[in-house]
Amino acid sequence: MRSAEGDFGRELKRAAAELRTLRAQHGDPTLAQIAARARGGRRLSESGISAALRGQSLPMRDYYLALVRVLLAYDTNKVASLQHPELFVWRDRWQRLSLLRHAQKSNAPALLPIEHHAALSEQVVLAVYDGASTYSCRRLPSAWATAFSPDGRLLATGHGAKTVQLWDTVEQCRAGPALFGHTDQVMSVAFSPDGRLLATGSRDGTARLWDVDSRTLITEPLDSAGFVEHLLFAPDGQSLYIQGRTIRRWDIIDPRQPQKGQRHFANNLTSAPVLSTDGLLITGHARGVAQLWEAQEQTRIDAPLRGHESDVTALALAPSGDVLATGSDDVQLWDVRTRQMIHEPLKSSGDMVTEMAFSPDGRIS
Repeated sequence: MRSAEGDFGRELKRAAAELRTLRAQHGDPTLAQIAARARGGRRLSESGISAALRGQSLPMRDYYLALVRVLLAYDTNKVASLQHPELFVWRDRWQRLSLLRHAQKSNAPALLPIEHHAALSEQVVLAVYDGASTYSCRRLPSAWATAFSPDGRLLATGHGAKTVQLWDTVEQCRAGPALFGHTDQVMSVAFSPDGRLLATGSRDGTARLWDVDSRTLITEPLDSAGFVEHLLFAPDGQSLYIQGRTIRRWDIIDPRQPQKGQRHFANNLTSAPVLSTDGLLITGHARGVAQLWEAQEQTRIDAPLRGHESDVTALALAPSGDVLATGSDDVQLWDVRTRQMIHEPLKSSGDMVTEMAFSPDGRIS
């Protein structure tokens, strides 16, 4: 947790300076040229472009990313694709700015996510509640990804220095030496359901499996289509889903000899996927699409859910698995069995919804 008071304006100016640098690096187009290049997709106004480049306002997410896509590829006479390797950084930058803006408006601390959006590199504070009335706190090094073990006794943190560290949450100290193996920033970490395995994903385009007890690698790197942004273990622990530009399933019944799934699936992802206890994988996509998959077989289930006007930017499943929440510029609730919306869209505060979670009893999200 970090206070956002006064941070939003500074961060907005800093992001605007980086936008101007991007513009200069790729041909230094005029406002009119930028607007003209974008007309094949999201329409950009010269006034809106100017405000973003000067740090005067934060536009909506899809507007912001449309501007970035034009700037990233302007000198190639194209618009960068949604899979451009630099675009995920700008997605996370927009999310950070949105959260800081909301916190500043509400005069509350900003909860800046680390686990799902790996480009934030925030200070981690481990707070341990003693079951009565007090907390003890320990500040940990900045991390790009975090995950708790199933029993809560270990915390894994991924770092930009190509390392992963395990922490003892009771003693609030390092649980053994750092784990080295990746050749670039560690962007995602996940424990297996039984807590025996740790999966780590990196910008080097690989995921790695570690034995938690021995702190050793147990297999060769598992390749991915692009940077590994998210990792999901199946509830039975026998499959690992690796998300880069697409999602790849690996069979890890024998984790020392993982078997690659037949194909990649779920392209054009715009949110972290979710996986139900009965093997239903749900992915979020551009233009308001959420797709249900039979995860084991990697096959689509029925037609996609379509309700939002903008990209699906967040997903959450109720613990029972029968209600799905999709987030964009509003929140929509769906009956997973009937594929029907079960409530009028829930309005947000004007920002894109980037994080959601259900309460343990499934009544609140």
